[in-house]
Amino acid sequence: MGNKCQAFDFEDAEEAWEHMSLEILRDYGDFAYGHSLHTWDDGKRMLARCKTCGGFILIQKSEFHSFSDGDDSYYTDYFPVEDEKEADKFNKMYSGFDIEKAFPERYLCMTDLRLHWSR
Repeated sequence: MGNKCQAFDFEDAEEAWEHMSLEILRDYGDFAYGHSLHTWDDGKRMLARCKTCGGFILIQKSEFHSFSDGDDSYYTDYFPVEDEKEADKFNKMYSGFDIEKAFPERYLCMTDLRLHWSR
């Protein structure tokens, strides 16, 4: 059994972000188990380990393409997971939109470079 990154214990989202120094362990791509692993137009999921505390994080990157004069939007969600087995369980269970609604814990969100907690 692994451990979740300690960043998710912080109250302040900026402090949590500063704690995380991430090493990508696995790239799951953009589609698996019959559903997209991101929201909107493009994206993917990855498993990372925090170099600061050794904890695991499931990352979901998504991009919304603006077809008007507006800018594209970029979303990255950081979900605490125990290990690769738990990350793969969430990959099987949830599409990109579903994981954002149903993930059982709070998670860190970055929307167009602004940080906040999911709840």
